[in-house]
Amino acid sequence: MKQRHYRYSKWFNKLLKLTFGLYLEKRFNVQIYNESIKHIKPPYLVIGNHIGAWDPFLMSIGISEPIFFVISDNFFRNFYLRQVLKLVGGIPKSKQIADSGTIRAILYVKKNNGVIGLYPEGARNWDLKNISVIYATSKLIKSLKIPVVNTIIEGAGLTRPRWARSSRKGIINVKYSVLFEAEDIRNMTIDEINKKISDGIYMNEYEWQKENMVRFKGKNLAEYLDLFLVVCPKCKSLCTLHSHGDTFSCTKCEYTVQYNEYGYFTTQDEKYFDNPQLWSEWQNSYLHELFSKDEYKLCHMPLFDDTKAKLFTGKRRGRLRQYTWLGDVVLYFDRFEFIPEKGEHYIFPLSEITGMNIQNNNKFEFYYKDTLYRFKFNTQHKSVYKYQLGINIVRSINKSTI
Repeated sequence: MKQRHYRYSKWFNKLLKLTFGLYLEKRFNVQIYNESIKHIKPPYLVIGNHIGAWDPFLMSIGISEPIFFVISDNFFRNFYLRQVLKLVGGIPKSKQIADSGTIRAILYVKKNNGVIGLYPEGARNWDLKNISVIYATSKLIKSLKIPVVNTIIEGAGLTRPRWARSSRKGIINVKYSVLFEAEDIRNMTIDEINKKISDGIYMNEYEWQKENMVRFKGKNLAEYLDLFLVVCPKCKSLCTLHSHGDTFSCTKCEYTVQYNEYGYFTTQDEKYFDNPQLWSEWQNSYLHELFSKDEYKLCHMPLFDDTKAKLFTGKRRGRLRQYTWLGDVVLYFDRFEFIPEKGEHYIFPLSEITGMNIQNNNKFEFYYKDTLYRFKFNTQHKSVYKYQLGINIVRSINKSTI
């Protein structure tokens, strides 16, 4: 990050805050609570819970200095988006993979008395509660020895759930606090730092909503919920759920619920779960039990499969190569397969897959032997999330049997 580029990025950040930031405040009824951090001066680090699509912009509103965010390198693969991210001083990072270039850029921002922004969870969550903190974040904080500002965002998940393609309007609260002073970090172990981060960014949107019951007004509120929930609680069928408008139903047994403006389910049938989060928790438990059976563990049956996927390959930040033919994808207990219309099968042992990621809800990608593989699905209501979920459940099963 050159000095000239750094200065230009600071100017562009301010411009973006005065334009798009102001739009977000008005559009989504954003409330800022930042009195407790007014005394903090750069350099410092800003962290927070990662629950909504606009989190970096929302985080920036209550902080006077431009924030240089650590951003997934996926966003740098698109030429036009890459130019914008360069303008705002985005720092590319490969998910779940060590990256010395990212560290150098962070140190440059620190040296120039800038503000660094990152999300310790490394990804947005699907069920509106935290996922595990990446341990390397604690090591970074320990080595930087600069103050850490914490941001809790409330309401962003119900404003735009990860699975949804449209936003709703209710309220978004952005609350800032000082999580670490520089002297605190010097006296703490990495484990202590990690625990304080986990506690500091804790946010369960449905716990918050249960206390506040805010209406989030919008249209087609249940649309694309089938990207997230894939097991019917009534007939236990996989991938038979479909969303339309405010309705979510099973095409096999016709079990039906409606998703309302508070983010809860109503139904004239038996109500198994109040909200998607509880449904997801049951889904995870059910699939863990199901995939532990011998017919899955011995790879006689696939966990999930789909047809007509597109394959892309590449490296971390370069342009991806698109293959012209389509293929089928199949997830087994020990491997992920791509079976193209032409040529040989691609077989990826799950033990060698790293850096799993979902982009735009229709692209599943991972690294295998230093190459990025991306599988894109064109059918709008086809769940890509189920592959990441299935692989994580397999790893959990294998871990529990060691």
